[in-house]
Amino acid sequence: MGRNEDWRELKRTIDEVKREYDSQYEVHPNVQMCSLLILGEDHRFHYHPGFDPLALCRATWRTFVCGRREGGSTIAMQLVRTLTRKYDKTILRKTREIALAVRLTQYIPREDLPRLYLWVAYYGWRMNSFLQACERLRIDPAAHDLYSAAQLVACLKYPQPKIVSLKRLRKIEQRCVYLIERYNRVERQPSSITEVCSETF
Repeated sequence: MGRNEDWRELKRTIDEVKREYDSQYEVHPNVQMCSLLILGEDHRFHYHPGFDPLALCRATWRTFVCGRREGGSTIAMQLVRTLTRKYDKTILRKTREIALAVRLTQYIPREDLPRLYLWVAYYGWRMNSFLQACERLRIDPAAHDLYSAAQLVACLKYPQPKIVSLKRLRKIEQRCVYLIERYNRVERQPSSITEVCSETF
């Protein structure tokens, strides 16, 4: 499949996702969830065209030189990967993912990217979407509870398996603490999370 065909297929898929998202207006990812996602996964979200060269270079260095595997994908790239369901670890796949992420960022408003990614993301066993994750984790997006928001976003990095081990629960808890600390640190700074993410919210 060529690049134009890849893009046409992704465009059809994202349009379908947006229609479904808009039809479920009473249950959407809240501001805290989107803020935590940006802070934890893509803190240069507002300043790159859909891929982050600095993050990719850092991830490449740490993976191949330091021997410590690390991702460098942006929210747009993760959304593309989720929608295309292509996870093979090849340079060709990553190159196409970057190209599609750039086009996707140009096609839909940037502020929609975090919400749509949270809407379709994989959070673990029987949590193949935002609605399923909220139901299984018993999270109410309307409650605006920071810990619950952090728990949801933490599952993106550490998806919950069918049988959750103590080790996995500790990883999720550590990720929650990290996300909340980042959120609170930015809140206390002159350039607050509201300012940093003003275009998003």
